[in-house]
Amino acid sequence: MIIGIVGPTGSGKSTLAIELAKLCNGSIISCDSVQVYRGFNIGSGKVTKEEKQGIPHYLLDIKDGNEKFTAGEFVIRAQEAIEEIVSLGRVPIITGGTGLYYRAFVYQYALNDGTKEKENELRDKYLSLLEEKGVSYLYQKLLEVDEKSAMEINPNHSSRIIRALSFYYSNLEGIVKQKEETKGIRDDIVGIYLDVSREVLYDNINKRVDNMVDAGLVDEVEGLLVSGISDQAAPMKTIGYKEIISYLKGDCELEEAIASIKQNSRRYAKRQITWFRRHDELFNMPYNSKNDREKIICYLLKYLNKTH
Repeated sequence: MIIGIVGPTGSGKSTLAIELAKLCNGSIISCDSVQVYRGFNIGSGKVTKEEKQGIPHYLLDIKDGNEKFTAGEFVIRAQEAIEEIVSLGRVPIITGGTGLYYRAFVYQYALNDGTKEKENELRDKYLSLLEEKGVSYLYQKLLEVDEKSAMEINPNHSSRIIRALSFYYSNLEGIVKQKEETKGIRDDIVGIYLDVSREVLYDNINKRVDNMVDAGLVDEVEGLLVSGISDQAAPMKTIGYKEIISYLKGDCELEEAIASIKQNSRRYAKRQITWFRRHDELFNMPYNSKNDREKIICYLLKYLNKTH
């Protein structure tokens, strides 16, 4: 049986997963689109060697910053990790906040990474059309070829419209149609969503960002750039890195960059909350106190005992 622990950034997923792993002979699979990259440690909130407390971790530091990593590759690598973990007599625990990766794994989407290069080329084309003709023009184009996907997208949300168009013309099918073509929800996983109050969550986020800066986030970003990682690389465009890059370029003061990281992290957390609450298979569990943590661990341990 696989355990899934998901929730917004700053909710305490990693700490809970490690504590559970110590009690159930578990190994942890990271479900995070930035932590897969070597050198992206502080800004991604990657657990340190000390924080791991001897628990084996998978899908950390497996890519260079200039390389691509997709949901399709995550599904493949996660399954390989699970097979290895089970063969060692341990319990696989997937934890992280990258909703698309988790959903692709649990719902077994038929993802085709062979079309990604074509999709990226088309995205550049539609970005140019956006500047030239505007978002309404692109939305109308999407309506003409993939009405089902268009109806699920805000007509003013240019990035989602461009992604849908790029996906359609590189796969010759719509995103919604592809999502419907799954093998169904896996029956070997129990997942919980950590429901943290907004007040607690936002306080955690603010403290977390301050700790990142104190731990050397600016030096980390400088070092990555010096090592040859492009400021246009995928992980460099994520929260915590893009704001520091703006500071290093002289576009803002450090205090402004820090404030932006906090604000963008809170906004991202809100989007994660919306995303995960769409997962009917997840058990929504309050996570605001030590007592809540103990209840969750007790619940999961009892579940594992029943299924083993």
